[in-house]
Amino acid sequence: MNAKNVLTNMLWRFAERCGAQIIQFIVSIVLARILAPEAYGTIALVLVFAQILQVFVDSGLGNALIQKKDADDLDFSSVFWFNIVWCLVLYAIMFFCAPFISSFYNDESLTAIVRVLCLMVVVSGLKNVQQAYVSRTMQFKLFFWATLGGTIISAVAGIALALLGCGVWALVAQKLVNLVIDTTVLWFTVKWRPKFIFSFKRLKVLFSFGWKLLVSALIDTLYNNLRQLIIGKFYTKEDLAFFNQGKQYPEVIVFNINTAIDSVLLPTMSMAQDEPARVKQMTRRAIKTSTYVMAPIMIGLAFCANTIVSLILTDKWLPCVPFIQIFSITFLFYPIHTANLNAIKAMGRSDLFLILEIIKKAVGLVVLFFYYNI
Repeated sequence: MNAKNVLTNMLWRFAERCGAQIIQFIVSIVLARILAPEAYGTIALVLVFAQILQVFVDSGLGNALIQKKDADDLDFSSVFWFNIVWCLVLYAIMFFCAPFISSFYNDESLTAIVRVLCLMVVVSGLKNVQQAYVSRTMQFKLFFWATLGGTIISAVAGIALALLGCGVWALVAQKLVNLVIDTTVLWFTVKWRPKFIFSFKRLKVLFSFGWKLLVSALIDTLYNNLRQLIIGKFYTKEDLAFFNQGKQYPEVIVFNINTAIDSVLLPTMSMAQDEPARVKQMTRRAIKTSTYVMAPIMIGLAFCANTIVSLILTDKWLPCVPFIQIFSITFLFYPIHTANLNAIKAMGRSDLFLILEIIKKAVGLVVLFFYYNI
């Protein structure tokens, strides 16, 4: 894999994320002006559970397929059929748990929203292996068309339903339609198709690497959503909406840059996993490049947050300004985090990845509960 090919794929990935996020950014402004903050708070509550299920969809097997040097059709097909069955089981669990979630938040309307939105898990089961195949073969141009198609069509659906007065269902439809279109385009553009073959032995080998990444991702997702669960339970839906909007805007910038680098780093570093010095060099270069781009943007956003929110979202969203400032400073350090974790995964050290995740989140939980009890 030459440097030109790596750079080309990184640019395609960056263009995909930027294109999607620019459209989503414009749509989010339109929807924020139409919908009440309460609608955003409601969807945020349900997304907590959908995001936790999404971790189980991957099961770490997607990364394992990318990292494995000699992955073949038997590996990919085994993971595909396992994912289909596993996603149906997860959705069935969530379908029957929906009333209990509604009861926990004292909101009966959440039952139907949970059951519809969590269909994303089933769709993701169809998309997951195709996504891993594109990443492994470095065909990131395909992500561009799939993501762009899903983003545009879902934007139209979301705005149309919002104008028709559908409230929170406009946000539900936007997210579900986005994933369905994205998955459909990938299936039409990616040449790989699952074969009717399956091997528990191959699955076991992949899972021996992937389960540690699964646990790491689960810990990270639970930790990140714990704040939303606490805010949603003990505060108002409007408070949760302000928190999420404050996190969303710096996160959009970081996510674009990080995803472009992250997607290309893992397969590229995996090819050089037998050359530690080369992997170290790639890591240094990735940190320098992404920090050079991200640092001034994050600092500028923190200083201009009040003006930006008032101008774009109107004054009803001003309570989210302190959250924008806090998250801007936090996300400033993400390039170091992303590059080093990719190096660890590429070297096959998913055990070290898990240990680091446990330490980070243990420290974070101590801080969270300390300040929550003040």
